[in-house]
Amino acid sequence: MPGLMRRWLAAAAAALAFAGGSAVPASAENLSRVAPEAEQGATIRLAGGGAAETALYRMMTGDDAGFAAYCADISTSVDPQAAYAEAGWGAGAAPKAAPTAPGAVSWITAHSYPNVGLERLREASGVPEASRAQAIAATQAAVWHHTNGVALERERRGDSGRLPPTVRLYDYLVEGARREGGSGPGATLELTPDRVEGADPDEAIGPLTVHTSSPGPVRVWVSGTREGRLTGADGEPVEQVADGDEFFLQLPPETPTGVATVYAEVTDARVRPGRLFMGKDGVQTQPLVVAETAVTGATAAVKVDWTGGAPPPGAPLPPAPSAPGSAGAEAGAAAAPSPSSPALPTAAPSATYGEVVVAEDRRPDDDLARTGTWLGGLLALGLSLAAIGGAVLYLTRHRRSM
Repeated sequence: MPGLMRRWLAAAAAALAFAGGSAVPASAENLSRVAPEAEQGATIRLAGGGAAETALYRMMTGDDAGFAAYCADISTSVDPQAAYAEAGWGAGAAPKAAPTAPGAVSWITAHSYPNVGLERLREASGVPEASRAQAIAATQAAVWHHTNGVALERERRGDSGRLPPTVRLYDYLVEGARREGGSGPGATLELTPDRVEGADPDEAIGPLTVHTSSPGPVRVWVSGTREGRLTGADGEPVEQVADGDEFFLQLPPETPTGVATVYAEVTDARVRPGRLFMGKDGVQTQPLVVAETAVTGATAAVKVDWTGGAPPPGAPLPPAPSAPGSAGAEAGAAAAPSPSSPALPTAAPSATYGEVVVAEDRRPDDDLARTGTWLGGLLALGLSLAAIGGAVLYLTRHRRSM
C-alpha cells in the first residue's frame, strides 16, 4: 500500500506541475510569457464589413522585466500559458505577411504608442484629439495591414466629414512605413552559424560569430565535452566576447566522435521595436511584435558535432550537453536547455470578415472572455487538487479497512 500511495502522490505532483506550468527551471534561458492583463484599445471597423478588438499586451521575461507588444497575426489567438522566444520573420509570423513587413512593422512600432508618448504622437500625426485607446487601435491595425492585409472602413462621420481619429492615425503610420520603413531590427543575441555538423576535431572548429544588441560583454562557454575549450583566433582561451567577435572550439588531438553545445549569454541586451516573438519550439500561439525599446537578458546556443577516431572498446558514450545555469550541473552531465512544455490547446476558432480571418478572441462581444486571462490554468489547478483529495481519502479509508 505505501508504494501505491507514493505512486498516487507522484501522479498528483505531475498534475499540479501541468496545471501551474512546467516545473523545469528556466534559469538556462530567458523565456518570455504574456502577462494576464492587457491594455484594451478601441474596436476597429474593417473594410468589407466586420470588426476586431485590439489590445496592447505585455511580455514578461525571466527576470521579471517586461515590454509592450502588439499582435502580429489577426487570425491567431494568444495562449497565455505558452513560452515565447525571439524568432525571425521567415518563421511564418502571419499567413499574408508582405516581404516588406519586418521593416514596416519596425517603423510603425518605433514611431507610435507606447514607444512614442501620446502627446508627441498626436503632434506628429496631426490628430490632436486621438485617445490612448485609439492610438493602440490605429497601431495594431497598421501592423495587421502589413502582416494580414487588413484595411479599415473609411466612412466619414459628423458635420466635418472627417475620418475618425483611429483611421487618420492608421493612415499616418501606414504611409510613414511605406515611405521610410527599412529593414527589421537584428536579433537580441545570436550565434552564427546556427549548426555545425561533421567538423574535424583535429582542427579549430569555427569560426563562431556573436551578434548582439548588448553594449557589454557576452559570456560564452561549451558543454558536452570535458576537455574542449573556446579560443580566439590566436588560440588563447576566451570566456567573454563582444558583438561581431569570432571564436573557435578547440578539442584535444584524437578526440573520438561526439557532440557539444556552445552557449552565449548576455544580461543587458536591447530589444528593439518590431522584433518578433513566437511560441517556443513551434507552440501554437499568437506571434507578437515588440512595441518599445527594452533591456533584457538573452541566451543563444549552437550545437556542434564532429567525426573523429573510433572510441576504444568499452569506452563510455559522450555525455549529453548540460544546461547552463542549472544548480549543481557539471559539464556534460545534463541535457541541453529546452524546458518542456505541456501539450497545449489549439488556437481558438476564427471567423472570416471579407478576406480577413479574425481570431475568435478579437471579435467584439461583451460576453467573450478577453485574451490573456489565466482562468483556464486556475480551473485546471482546482480540478487537480480535487482529484488529489479524492484519491488520498479513498486510499486512507481502504488502508483502514484492511
